[in-house]
Amino acid sequence: MARLSRRKVVAALGSAPLFADGKFTAATAADPALLLCVHYGELARRQELLMRLWGDREAWLGDNRDWFKLSKAEQRALPEAQLLYAIDSEYDRCIRAGVRIVRRLRAVPALTVDGAVAKLSVVAEVIDPEDYPAVHRVLLSAIEDLRAIGRKG
Repeated sequence: MARLSRRKVVAALGSAPLFADGKFTAATAADPALLLCVHYGELARRQELLMRLWGDREAWLGDNRDWFKLSKAEQRALPEAQLLYAIDSEYDRCIRAGVRIVRRLRAVPALTVDGAVAKLSVVAEVIDPEDYPAVHRVLLSAIEDLRAIGRKG
């Protein structure tokens, strides 16, 4: 089985066909775990955006303000760097919110196949495939199995 990238897993969380059909409210009423998983997917996408913004800003600072030659105190005092620190703070807030969602997911049972797929997709997003490559592949395979079962049902 081909290995899914983190980006593909996150995209899958937010682009399930059931949501595209405008059935989001009915789906989340049938399975509240879906709402938490979609929220987690939104946070993950926000984190990716913030990382890109951070990289762009750091590159600009390096090119225009000798950022990498400055001491930490000089970097902190630079007015143009304040956006970088604001991005850091927002990124940290997203990480903490994601951790809270994962903790809540433990107590919210999936009531549908889509809910189970969404919960497992969050887990696949959280687990670093480099740390547990075989386990991650089994998890992705189980997600695909459940999707196939859901399509048959």
